[in-house]
Amino acid sequence: MLIRNATYYDGRNIVKGDLRNGDSDEEFDAMGKFAFPAFNNGHTHLAMTLMRGAGDGEKLQEWLDNTIFPTERRLTPELVYRGSMLGLVEMIRTGTSNFLDMYYFVEETAKAVEKSGLRATLGTPITSFGTPYYKDAQDALRIAERQLKSMKPGRVGYCVAPHSIYLNDEETLYRAKELADKYNVWLTLHISETRKECVDCHEKTGMWPVEYLDSIGLLAENTVLIHAAWLTKMEIRRIADREASVIHCPVSNMKLASGGVMPLHELLDAGVTVGLGTDGASSNNSLDMREEMKIGSLLQKSHRWDATAANARTMLRMATLGSNDLAFISLDDVRMLPHHDLISNLVYSGGNVTDLIVDDRIIMKGGEILAFDEEQVKRDFLDASAELLK
Repeated sequence: MLIRNATYYDGRNIVKGDLRNGDSDEEFDAMGKFAFPAFNNGHTHLAMTLMRGAGDGEKLQEWLDNTIFPTERRLTPELVYRGSMLGLVEMIRTGTSNFLDMYYFVEETAKAVEKSGLRATLGTPITSFGTPYYKDAQDALRIAERQLKSMKPGRVGYCVAPHSIYLNDEETLYRAKELADKYNVWLTLHISETRKECVDCHEKTGMWPVEYLDSIGLLAENTVLIHAAWLTKMEIRRIADREASVIHCPVSNMKLASGGVMPLHELLDAGVTVGLGTDGASSNNSLDMREEMKIGSLLQKSHRWDATAANARTMLRMATLGSNDLAFISLDDVRMLPHHDLISNLVYSGGNVTDLIVDDRIIMKGGEILAFDEEQVKRDFLDASAELLK
């Protein structure tokens, strides 16, 4: 698609002129708008929009045990579809075109993504014990392989997603890695999210979580480590040596009082690829990557007593890793004025996303979502959330 009259960020500089994005012959007039790579949300539980605000303010384990786990046992495919659709509305309206998701009834989320026109990589959370969605770990792995076998080139892909080391035994973790390698896809899991998790792992194995993962062969180029907030220097070196990637979720970690500040600069200095994610809308409570950039930056600055830490361009790079799509904000939006530094404005001030182009398709134009009926999605969602939480 030819983007005419654009003011855009090319990864290094702000440039004015025409911009070629993809292979379409269609043209898009971007006069008066700032174009930037659409966001890539590195960690979501998309349908947890259904639980936004539920149990808010509870301590982490109480929140999980008293609110989240009991609620999730009542999920149905239709509820997950409706929750996913609302999450996609929020993503479109805040400039996200691609995301990495871990949640139940993955096929329903895939249907929603296909309808929306966005991109996604989806994984079923695997645990060693049974859930309402599978009988045991063997069943969960069979479900994951079925999804991988059905995968076709396009905007929706699948990954292997063991939930964590504390909800999986070693055999399940081994088998998850074998599956990811067999189909050449990502292996993604929560790791080192809380101090308790790290202490428990060390008491059980004599190793810290990332060290343990490495010892059993799960730390590799296709491994995506979610959270990784509590890391030793040795673990950072291991991550870099194995060329694994990390997704930072600062807002969720702060809201759930997980403690600690992710060693972002140490990871970046070691050459680790670090992306940014919101986590689920039940623990954030937003899917807005603009917020994630700002709070992630301010957290590092405050923690390090260093105003140069996690600067705007670093955060934008983390938030848009691998992006092939474009989002647009009006240059006349009050939060984008004046134009001293448009990247700084985007990261720290925000501004309403007016347009989104994904895979040469205009998903939102002039603030109107074209891919589906937004108001109907909202009505269906409210019915679903009321049914789930009654």
